[in-house]
Amino acid sequence: MERRSFFKLLLGGGAAALTGLLGVPAVVTGIAPLLGRRKGPQWVPLGRLEEFPPGEVRERVVEVPRDDWSHALRRRAVYVSRPSATAGGTGTGASAGGHEALRVFSRSCTDLGCPVLHDPGSGWFLCPCHGGIFSEDGQPQAGPPSRPLYRYTTRVRQGLVEIDLRSVPPMA
Repeated sequence: MERRSFFKLLLGGGAAALTGLLGVPAVVTGIAPLLGRRKGPQWVPLGRLEEFPPGEVRERVVEVPRDDWSHALRRRAVYVSRPSATAGGTGTGASAGGHEALRVFSRSCTDLGCPVLHDPGSGWFLCPCHGGIFSEDGQPQAGPPSRPLYRYTTRVRQGLVEIDLRSVPPMA
């Protein structure tokens, strides 16, 4: 065997081995969500109903139950809105036997997933990444987003507001 052929074979074999080593974790990561199907709702508490006065939007951080190594993914920020009676906010069925006027939005923009911020002066939700603007009921008003903010299913049990973490996409 010639020296040149030997090095071509060695280089090709090394490249194949490296591709295999890097490819296996990528394939496992891609398949993992399909194997771990979500089962039923996952309710977590936000606080007492009295903590969310009508006409205000409050930010809350919820603990996401996880049993893996990721500490960063165990906390998720949400916006809780309880429109005043004069605003006519009756909700659109995003409640599960709870308080219809209570709205809980994901903090993720529906375009690129950037964290949206709430502007108390205008009552709008703003995406700083690309200028997306959402109204107080989560509907897109300007910028690239074409879908409303993700809205959690809510319920009120014994005065405690709870959200179903599985009612929005996993990374929303």
